Amino acid sequence: MRIFSLLFTFLLVTSASQSLAQHQMHGGGDEPGISVSTMPMADEVLAKAPDEIMMHFQEQFTLVKLVMKNPDNEFIDINFRFDPTPGMHMVHAVPELEPDDYYEVEWAVLSSDGELIRGNFHFSFGEDARPPSYYLEQMDMPLHIMAPDYRLL
Repeated sequence: MRIFSLLFTFLLVTSASQSLAQHQMHGGGDEPGISVSTMPMADEVLAKAPDEIMMHFQEQFTLVKLVMKNPDNEFIDINFRFDPTPGMHMVHAVPELEPDDYYEVEWAVLSSDGELIRGNFHFSFGEDARPPSYYLEQMDMPLHIMAPDYRLL
């Protein structure tokens, strides 16, 4: 276990400048949140599909949920199995992904005091890929539909 921890720390340090992002995630209420680093980074465009997902937390948590979805909200089978052992590092293999606009990774952890904290991040890949935010912002934009005013006729 110590070798895995040292190897993971080395990977995080060497890849931090390339594709590691730090996010603040919050639970319910007024908690200050937790800090998590992910690879791929949130909203990152990769040259090719990732082989794995990596997450690093600043304190020990128990990972209770890890799912991946495509833009149609269809689940990708990543073979996640719950492990009750708390940890700070998570590396999970990803199956071969088909080209798509973007992918979403949703996760949830339990803190040592039993608080459930959730988060997510999006990434895309490929030669012509755009950042996931491009698509997500379009989904948030309301469509303005002009209805005719028949009183004017």
